[in-house]
Amino acid sequence: MLFKDITIINEDFTTTRNVCVGIREGKIAHIGGFTEGFGEEFDGRGYLLAPAFCSAHSHTAMTLLRGMGSDLPLDRWLNEAIFPEEAKLTPKAIYNGTLAGCAEMLKYGTVSCNDMYFMGKAMADAYIDAKIKANISVAVLCFDDSAFIDMPKYNECLMLEEYLKDNDKVRLDYAVHAEYTNTPKSAATVAEFAASRNAGLHIHVSETKSEHEDCISRHGMTPVKFFFRAGGFDTRTIAAHCVWCTDEDYSLMGEKGVFMASCPTSNLKLGSGIPDYKRALERNVQVCIGTDGVASNNNLNMVKEAKLMALLTKGYNLDPSLCKSRDALIAATRTAWLSQGRQNSGLIKVGYDADLAVYDINTVNTKKARDGVDTLIYACDGEAYMTLCNGEVLYKNGEYYTIDIEKLEFEIT
Repeated sequence: MLFKDITIINEDFTTTRNVCVGIREGKIAHIGGFTEGFGEEFDGRGYLLAPAFCSAHSHTAMTLLRGMGSDLPLDRWLNEAIFPEEAKLTPKAIYNGTLAGCAEMLKYGTVSCNDMYFMGKAMADAYIDAKIKANISVAVLCFDDSAFIDMPKYNECLMLEEYLKDNDKVRLDYAVHAEYTNTPKSAATVAEFAASRNAGLHIHVSETKSEHEDCISRHGMTPVKFFFRAGGFDTRTIAAHCVWCTDEDYSLMGEKGVFMASCPTSNLKLGSGIPDYKRALERNVQVCIGTDGVASNNNLNMVKEAKLMALLTKGYNLDPSLCKSRDALIAATRTAWLSQGRQNSGLIKVGYDADLAVYDINTVNTKKARDGVDTLIYACDGEAYMTLCNGEVLYKNGEYYTIDIEKLEFEIT
């Protein structure tokens, strides 16, 4: 495909108008003037070509639980609304819920996520069938003295490792649900195993004030230090939420290269608090954005998350110069892709994977699109016109090419 005369977001996250971008064999092969030899041509006048979004923290199958337990605080939301319903889920339900999440992500220009949930094969099969990317992990919860090798999820992970060994789109990471659902031994042994596999570790950290303070009461340290002591930062680590972290926590995460996967909508809806992006960025934390599950969001629109990140930073610090639209978009694209260990995505750059999203910026709510990044973050409603993964069009103008949306809607009704 050749995108002709389209506005693009450059690799430095500035924008340039009237550029031609050629896609060949799943890669970005040309950026510049018009050239022939790319087959199908797309008239890009009035459109913006952006790196596809990557949600840094998600529980995708929770499309089945959308909006459940609204207006409850996190502890009651989990114990009264979510955990009882999750106990009823089957592999088929997990597959359908994940596939529905894939459809929603494609609608909003997202083609990858860090998905922490359970029944890993059902999760993996949904991503494989949708043809999008994901780093999946099955969450470990342990309240006894077991090591990871003694748990049923250890064998599940070995099976998933074998199942996905030749699949570069869907990769296996490992997950410790949280400090409050694990012991030092379970956290340490999962972290050690993840590092031995050169895989990522996905964790929940300091989402609420009570979680943060209770950890200090139990262990004499914050959740960040708990995971650091457990070896949790000895591999590529995705720490979700991080709302109540201290300056020392942020400094430690910055030193260890931890990815802070913030979920601003979910944190606000559950009354958990406002992430302090300014402090995190000042301490060199690799800040990225996720949607969390739709049970607490209630959608998978990454444009809304990026906008909220920018606005919260400005308003919380009383400084409109902080967290420019460019910074928020980087967190929602390039840094989020890096949290997956995918160095070759998240930028419009020759040789990179053609993981791309096209947005209509010739609408009543986007004119005049003076700056493409500013328009995308602050003016667009988030719905993509076209979404591509490895150069393959998976969604275009409301039509899905890999998902039977009518069958899926029937299955999950």
